[in-house]
Amino acid sequence: MPLLHHLARTGGTLISRCLASMQGVCLLSEISPLGTSHFNPLRQAADWYGLVQTDEIRELPDEQAFRDALLLISSRAAVRGLTLVVRDWSHLDWIGFPFVEPPPMQCSWQGIDHSNGDASPLVNSLDWLGPRCATVRHPVDQYLSTKSLGTLKASWNEAAVWRGMRKFAEAIQSMPWYRYEDFLADPVRTLQAICDTMGITYDPCWQQRWTSYDKITGDSVNKRRTMIRPTERKPLESGFWRSVRNNDDFYAALELLGYPIPEPLRRVRAARSSLVTNDRLQRADDDNDPHLRVAKDWDEIVVSQRQACAEDASDIEAHLRLAEALRWIGQIDEAANCLLSLAQRCDQFSEPVQLQLLQLVCDTLEKAERRFEAIEFRRRWAQLAPENKNNLFQTSLLLTGIGEVDESLAYSRRLLELDFDHLGAAANFLLYINYSDQYTAAEIANEHFRLGMRFTERPEKLVKQKRNLGDKLRVGYLGSDFFTHPVGKIILPILQAHDRQKFHVVVYHNGKKSDANTEATRKAVDQFKTIHGCDDDDVFRMIRSDELDVLIDLGGYTGGGNRLRVLSRRVAPVQASFLGYPNTSALQTIDYRITDRFADPPGLTENLYGEQLVWLDHAMLAWRPYEIAKDISVDTRGGPLLGVFNNVAKISPKAIRTYAAIMRRVPTSRLILKYGDRYGVSAMQNRYRREFAAHGVLPHRLEFRTQAESLAKHLRTMASVDLALDAFPYQGTMTSLECLAVGTQINVCDAPVN
Repeated sequence: MPLLHHLARTGGTLISRCLASMQGVCLLSEISPLGTSHFNPLRQAADWYGLVQTDEIRELPDEQAFRDALLLISSRAAVRGLTLVVRDWSHLDWIGFPFVEPPPMQCSWQGIDHSNGDASPLVNSLDWLGPRCATVRHPVDQYLSTKSLGTLKASWNEAAVWRGMRKFAEAIQSMPWYRYEDFLADPVRTLQAICDTMGITYDPCWQQRWTSYDKITGDSVNKRRTMIRPTERKPLESGFWRSVRNNDDFYAALELLGYPIPEPLRRVRAARSSLVTNDRLQRADDDNDPHLRVAKDWDEIVVSQRQACAEDASDIEAHLRLAEALRWIGQIDEAANCLLSLAQRCDQFSEPVQLQLLQLVCDTLEKAERRFEAIEFRRRWAQLAPENKNNLFQTSLLLTGIGEVDESLAYSRRLLELDFDHLGAAANFLLYINYSDQYTAAEIANEHFRLGMRFTERPEKLVKQKRNLGDKLRVGYLGSDFFTHPVGKIILPILQAHDRQKFHVVVYHNGKKSDANTEATRKAVDQFKTIHGCDDDDVFRMIRSDELDVLIDLGGYTGGGNRLRVLSRRVAPVQASFLGYPNTSALQTIDYRITDRFADPPGLTENLYGEQLVWLDHAMLAWRPYEIAKDISVDTRGGPLLGVFNNVAKISPKAIRTYAAIMRRVPTSRLILKYGDRYGVSAMQNRYRREFAAHGVLPHRLEFRTQAESLAKHLRTMASVDLALDAFPYQGTMTSLECLAVGTQINVCDAPVN
């Protein structure tokens, strides 16, 4: 029974997945004597290989029970000609939290080394486990992977993580071990070496099987990888290198595992430069080595290219190589700055070089979460390559993000001319046109009917289910926003108010975000189904099988059209739209739109919809104010203070002119502009300073809130203004409700003030 230890998560998962894809291997994943309540080997053996019957699955309360379970599985695997490999979850031994506190800081398998005296001599030592080896990953990547685990957020302990990595690195020195990076550089040779170490017959056919192998646990299970190749390191936080600069555990782990000192630390730890090349690295770089081949040393490339750039600032290739290497070691901000310095003189280069540089700049800024800085470069890219559809799409998205809606619509329109079937562009165009002040309601409706046909598929015959008198009405809600989102917050109390004696409620969550609001939604309904990532055919079959009476869509064209194509095939006898989209779906299969007399005055708007309007007796927004809202108060406001808290995409040029006119009437007034952290984007601030100045309001009267705030602080900010100014033509929803909840008055105006 070979034992494969691993601490690296993604690396361990991928190597194990490839190993388990070999004929004759039976692999149990993330099994540890300390973790049987989380990953029970008997359950895996039953579910994945049929080696254990369901009635044999039991809790494993002690070391003897754990050992007996593995011996049982191993013997049954051997009968089938399978070699049992146990992939150990060493995280529990060396880091521990949140499941083991404190971690033992030694291999927990040692605890099952001795029998109780009545067992076979075979199990009196770890020899019963067979050969052991370990897989490791660069400590920095290991740290990033570990920190990304949601389960660790509440108990995260930086010092414990580094201490655990060091102890693990020390422990595996007594056994063969293999680096994930070497596996990526040469998967065949590395996997052959692991097989030799573990006494497993190497099966070259694993290369055809590993992409579809799913009997594994770990954080890369659901990633549809088709190639084994290195990827850039996740971006590092700005203070990361400073935090490990004097961390002896970090340096010890690097040395023990044969990794060079990272380039950012070489500049401040020159005394440790002897670690850069050690015996293991020299051996690994030797082509005659049957086991390992070291991956490219990107840190060394950073050193050399930084020197080349210093010697010749006009060396374009050196700058590009430096930026590439910086990206690989996670220094994404520095890579972006390096490329930006080149892009400022982009016009000096040939057109092919310009295109290469612009694409690299935009991609790097995106990875650095500085995507709005890329707008000027995407515009230039669109001029040089006007038929690049991805750039047109991304440019449109970014422009809407800073409120340049009409320019965004122009890019979407151009994309739709190039690609009639680009549903993402069509959906975004329909959403964004609601924000523009350049179109009438009739023109907007016409665009919905014109483009909505692209989301239409032929309806499939639906056999209406027979219901008996007194049966529950089966109602489904479909949307992407069942979390702390305006739609999610408004729909939750509605779901909670359903009479569960009369209604069977099913929620279909098409989004990937989840939080406490999601859990509250889950508890409020009879069934909660996550459909994110499922294709339309699977969703269609799922909803059809639920035999709904009514399905209510909460998204419309928001987020790329959600599942409108599914609704166009008729999945429920009655289909309606509600709440999440401000206009018609224009689909013939959506029968009703739930609204009220304020949003759609009877007799005035029916001709703008494909659906039949259903007017609620009261307002369509049934929101439950936050409990903390009643406790929000402010002492003083400090003079005439106005506030705009809406999505920046909703703030049209006419709205800005109106805000400026109000401020001119009250010369001492100031205006707070707040929307998450969006006003931290320099392009946003510059645009607003420029536009308000053009209407007679000097920049010092604008106050930008650049950081996202906690809910309590956000509500206090809303309460601190004398008057909140609403957006138009697309007005506020949750913003307006929150302002009213803390007693702040709202001014709504659809024409400039004289």
